[in-house]
Amino acid sequence: MRCFPHAPDRLRLMACTWICLLGLAGTAFCSSDMASHHCIMSLDHGTINWTNGTVTVTGRSGPRINRDNLPEADPGAARADANRQLIHLLKQITIYNGLTVGQYAAQNDAIMAGIEKTARDAVITRQYYTSALDVELTVQTRILGGFLQLVLPDEIRQIPKINPDGLPDSRMEPGKIPYTGLILDVRELDFEPVLYPVIVSEQGGTIYSAVFISREFAVQHGVGKYVCDMDTALQDSRTGGHPLVIKALRTSGKENTAIVISTADAKQIEQATERHQFMKQCRVLFVTKN
Repeated sequence: MRCFPHAPDRLRLMACTWICLLGLAGTAFCSSDMASHHCIMSLDHGTINWTNGTVTVTGRSGPRINRDNLPEADPGAARADANRQLIHLLKQITIYNGLTVGQYAAQNDAIMAGIEKTARDAVITRQYYTSALDVELTVQTRILGGFLQLVLPDEIRQIPKINPDGLPDSRMEPGKIPYTGLILDVRELDFEPVLYPVIVSEQGGTIYSAVFISREFAVQHGVGKYVCDMDTALQDSRTGGHPLVIKALRTSGKENTAIVISTADAKQIEQATERHQFMKQCRVLFVTKN
């Protein structure tokens, strides 16, 4: 797409402005996705929206000289730059315990090839052409679905099926409403979102990890969802109409990626036999600080 390089400067600037406005009309930056409760992490050259599971980067390029020895915009170079930036950003994401996507992919060429394909398939959400024929091109992709299928470690893939006959007696006290999900308040902790959050008790017992979840739900919806507002969390359909709300004590593990809860809270979760169902479906939500 060229930005009228042979037109007079004033007309060219007007044309480029309209192109920019048309591009902005379809971009996620102007939608409700940027609501204040979304947890957005800024990294080199882009952002990760941990609430809706999207990654956004911007590529740039200057004009090139064509066969007629005239400058023209080079959107292809901007797209190539965006792809490079997106791969770089995806590799910075932490899976768990200090392990980044880049470190994990370095051990497997197929995973690295899949990450590169993820970048190539990213959707263009905005194109901006300046009067100087520079190009800015914003692309966006999701970290749910195919990307998670690639990068969830092997230990997460071996998820045993839950046998209802093997569960403890699930009869509930009369009048007791079963919990429909788990909300963990980590706003006061030094915790940043990761792809594979783990919850443990003060004694080190595992409360939420690969043992409890179904890979199908983890890949499609994420092991956990992150929001930055408790009111929003309580209304989120992911954890249903009667979630169990727990406040975390501290973090542990390398890079503080495991979340520790009190003994009393751990016992409360363990006594809720319905936890097997909502944990299997990854109906777990983390409320983090802005």
